[in-house]
Amino acid sequence: MLSPALQDYAERRFRERAEIYAPIFSEIESGLSCCAQEEAVLMRFLYGTMPVRDAGEYGFEVFLSYVRHALWLRDNVEWCRRLPEDIFVHYVLYYRINTEDISDCRPFFYERLKDRIAGLSLEEAVREINYWCAEHAAYESTDGRTASPMTMYRCGKGRCGEESAFAAAACRSVGIAARQVYAPRWAHCDDNHAWVEVYIHGRWHFLGACEPEEELDRGWFSGPAGRAILIHSRCFCDYDCGGMQEEWIGREDGVYYLNETASYAKTCRLTVTVKDASGRPVRGARVAVEILNMAEFFPAAALVTDENGEAGITMGIGDVRLRAWSGGCVCEKMVFPAQEAGARDSGLKENRAGEIRTELVLKSGYPFIQEEDVKGRLAGGSNTWEQILLTAPAQAPVSCARQSEEQKGRRQRRLEEAVHLREERFRALLGQLPAGEFPEEKEMLQIAGENAAQLYAFLKKDGNPDRKRLLHSLARKDYKDAPAGVLEDHLSCTQGELPEDIYVPYLLCPRIYLEELTPWRSFICSCFSEEEKYAFTRRPELVWDYIEKNIRYDARLDYSAVCGTPIGCLKLKWGSLLTRKILFVAICRSLGIPARLRRSTIQPEYLENGEFRAPAGLHGKDSPGCLPAPALLTLEAPEAQSGEKWNYGQNWTIGKLEGTGFCTLGYEGICFSGDSLTLELEAGVYRLVTSRRLPDGNQLAAFSVFGLKSGECRAVELLSGENDEKTMLSDYPARELPELFLWDVSGERQSLAHITGRGTALVAFLGAGEEPTEHVLNELNDYAEQWNGSGAEIIAVLRRPEELKNATLQRALARLSSVRIYFDREEASEKTAAVMGADPEKLPLLVLTEEGRRGIYSCAGYHVGSVDLILQILLLRKKGRKEENDDNFNRKAE
Repeated sequence: MLSPALQDYAERRFRERAEIYAPIFSEIESGLSCCAQEEAVLMRFLYGTMPVRDAGEYGFEVFLSYVRHALWLRDNVEWCRRLPEDIFVHYVLYYRINTEDISDCRPFFYERLKDRIAGLSLEEAVREINYWCAEHAAYESTDGRTASPMTMYRCGKGRCGEESAFAAAACRSVGIAARQVYAPRWAHCDDNHAWVEVYIHGRWHFLGACEPEEELDRGWFSGPAGRAILIHSRCFCDYDCGGMQEEWIGREDGVYYLNETASYAKTCRLTVTVKDASGRPVRGARVAVEILNMAEFFPAAALVTDENGEAGITMGIGDVRLRAWSGGCVCEKMVFPAQEAGARDSGLKENRAGEIRTELVLKSGYPFIQEEDVKGRLAGGSNTWEQILLTAPAQAPVSCARQSEEQKGRRQRRLEEAVHLREERFRALLGQLPAGEFPEEKEMLQIAGENAAQLYAFLKKDGNPDRKRLLHSLARKDYKDAPAGVLEDHLSCTQGELPEDIYVPYLLCPRIYLEELTPWRSFICSCFSEEEKYAFTRRPELVWDYIEKNIRYDARLDYSAVCGTPIGCLKLKWGSLLTRKILFVAICRSLGIPARLRRSTIQPEYLENGEFRAPAGLHGKDSPGCLPAPALLTLEAPEAQSGEKWNYGQNWTIGKLEGTGFCTLGYEGICFSGDSLTLELEAGVYRLVTSRRLPDGNQLAAFSVFGLKSGECRAVELLSGENDEKTMLSDYPARELPELFLWDVSGERQSLAHITGRGTALVAFLGAGEEPTEHVLNELNDYAEQWNGSGAEIIAVLRRPEELKNATLQRALARLSSVRIYFDREEASEKTAAVMGADPEKLPLLVLTEEGRRGIYSCAGYHVGSVDLILQILLLRKKGRKEENDDNFNRKAE
């Protein structure tokens, strides 16, 4: 029985959107007329609270399936019936978990789980569900589009955000309240992470998605979570009848964020007061709490000030940057909670470290470029660097449930069984296709899982060469969920005189950004008259004019992290700026006009007279010819010649000032040519950020803000924090490793001293297939060229011979020139960790050794960036030895 409060809430929220849903309202009303009373209430609840774009993307029947399944669970499953109503609607009923593609999956998962969990307690059922998830999916580093839980099941691989959406959906399918919990950015390493919490007997408990443990509240990420600045969960409305006990961080777009940080880390209360230039409190000012990660200040939380100009947040005790804005006025400020709270010196006995207060005074214009200085900066004034040391929260491990030796053994056996079942399933799927028929497409068919049959059908249909061209133009993830019918819709192009490097990526390819793939070409062509299509073809800038006049948007009712599709956008006449840009490209391509989103700025461009140009209306110009000439910025990095590598999105970024903040440009993968790199940029104000990660997780950072005018050529020397070997290894005294034995691939037992006695080596105890190890192997693959020139070999230590089949390991081995494989049969990793002061239960364990058994640095578990860090240490030690040799030579000469 649904409460009157929920019924009233659903009706009110639904009616508020009647005008927005006008293009599809008759369809919704028709569907509601066929629903039972409680079904209609929950359908109104969903339509009244969902990100508006979802209403245009998915049919009424998809949402109705979620509603009917949830009501059946509420009536028939005891643990679901006992849930508070707000917990039920947020974490069982709701179809969306985060940014994943949506499909009707709950009944499908329920049928596969119901017998497996029959008769189990709630805790036992969660554990069994997670083993089932591990039998069907595992970690793989992928792109930013979040595949649906159904795609995860069908392809067997995904990143943590996809694993957690899959596991949460599986739990919800049997009536267990579940949600994704997310550290949007770590402070101590360059990454983020998502996991799952389940609601049991009035409390939330955590687990690693597709990484089952014998007990709840265990996971490899518990250590990193103890160093988090912010951990949050989300829901899609503010309906609350007392079950929502967490601190509400606030609302961004139509999404509500709840603060879970205090459940994982030691925290402080940060209170910010925002004032105007006259000293008066500013009500309604936005305050972004920014974490430096991947060399950008990432807005991890957005707060809103009250009538006293105050906003507050409970957060981990680490350094952050605050940015406040209101009415075009801005202020930025660094705050240093670790020092102010005295956390490192006093040793916190409780989970809270009191309150830290700070004040921000808004000024007109960006803080580093005030109004009176803008013209000078844009005229080419000299840039300066500001250097800072950012302290990450100190290690404060989450209190994890302990497991017995019996539980460890049982878990290991079941995990091995899960890997076997998963690999056999996908091997059998691939075996159903004719072997060797499409050798060039073999890898994509292997990636596709169950979707391989769709790709095969598409390839097999006829001899059109565009079939292969189209498939090879797609993103890797598209192979996992692109239906043959959707791909077929995009074969309507003709190449004409277009060169291959224009025709395939910018006309034939159906992938534009990170949107779901849909059959948009035929749909778009059916939406416009012949006269409109002719006008668009003659003057492509009219496409943008049409979009701006006809597509509406209100960020408060949507989820900007999710791209809309061209079909959904046109159907509902609704779309974010990014969605409108995607639509522009789609309309152009549908009409035979090559178009793209410019990689660095995500701006739409179409091909005209052999050059890509943005539509005039995008810049407020009267015609494309008015667009200003670009500026040329040359970045100089002398350190590159000495072996250091500048990696975009790791130790440097550049952002352009847009409104009241800097938007990081998309230059991932760009490389320096020698010691310089030239970027072609629009006129404007830019910020360069550099960051050097230290072994303790702290960062030496620098940033520079400057202006570029149209046609200007300018050079800037990148600055990274000065570092030395003593600083890098101050917390890591050299230690003598114990006498240990490993087994080589031929079965011979060898001592560690014998194995590492050749010089400098990285002894890497790996957990192949597990996310922390996958990160290390991906880094070794990325840094293979530098590692091969470092003079250090790698001793890769596996647990079992079967782990040699791991695809990520094989990719790394193919690129690394000096790797030897060994196996640990005598708990050598635990003994090594104990001596080096690392966690003996965590893999991978990386130990840098010299002169046999002398360990000079180690890290265990999840430690993104560890390979780059070790390369820095090797470089510094090599530099130190050279300087020592030079000094000795000079002394002898004297």
